[in-house]
Amino acid sequence: MPVVTDHDTVPLTPVYTIIISENDEASVDGHPVDKLPGQDGRAAALANIQERAARLDRPVRVNAKEPDGSTWPLIVDYDGEVTPLDHPHPTAPPAARQAPVQPPAPVAPVHLPPPTGEPVIPSPAPAAGDVDWMAPLPPEYQEMLDAVKGAEEAGNLAAAEVAAQDLEDALEDAFGPAHPYTVNVVAVRAIFAARRAAWATGLELHMRAAWLRHDQQAPREETLRLARNAHFCWKHLVAPCRKHPGTHDPAEAQRRVQDLLRVLRHVGVEPIIVTTTEEWAAKLLPVAF
Repeated sequence: MPVVTDHDTVPLTPVYTIIISENDEASVDGHPVDKLPGQDGRAAALANIQERAARLDRPVRVNAKEPDGSTWPLIVDYDGEVTPLDHPHPTAPPAARQAPVQPPAPVAPVHLPPPTGEPVIPSPAPAAGDVDWMAPLPPEYQEMLDAVKGAEEAGNLAAAEVAAQDLEDALEDAFGPAHPYTVNVVAVRAIFAARRAAWATGLELHMRAAWLRHDQQAPREETLRLARNAHFCWKHLVAPCRKHPGTHDPAEAQRRVQDLLRVLRHVGVEPIIVTTTEEWAAKLLPVAF
């Protein structure tokens, strides 16, 4: 029985478009979807939509276009339930239309201990309680921050990462590894790594930042975003990426999957993200060797 019984309660936007080609390739809103071994294009596309619904914490609308040209309006919930509609999706008023929500964009590695039940990241002394996670850096670090911003604006992400590493080291020396100043720069480094498709480094840094933020009860939405981005980086280690060929590393993904699952569970991301990680690990990683 479909979960969504009152179709009118599902927001009119976004409406995602799945296209299935004659050779069983799939795309969502024009972006190719990677398939698991033995998985068909429809299942891969619906899994992609399911993750998007999980991030929005609600069902979403979909138009699924088949190779024969037919289009099926659907509602997909975050638990994987698919509700076919017998009529097209209503058109949203112009003021309500918005761009489709895209997945999160999406260096020294952080070496995490083996899965023994101990914390993934050692818990250092808690940050000072009077420090706001959104507070700007003290003025004496402004020049180093400007170096990070300048390199990024120039399009030199490698230089931006080096400058961010220098800033992180200085902040860690002054405030400690768990202070919001330091952790926020770790998150910046994580984003730089993901943007240049350094998936292993991006995975490590996103995990570290998410864990430390969660343990200090930092604003939760940003913590969840970092954990989801760790999952995003890990998936790109598992499977080839058309946009960044040659950057995947299934062996590294196998080494890191238990750490990732511990972080995802510790932070409390949506269950579908944990389930997806477990499914990818079970189906993809055995063929990595």
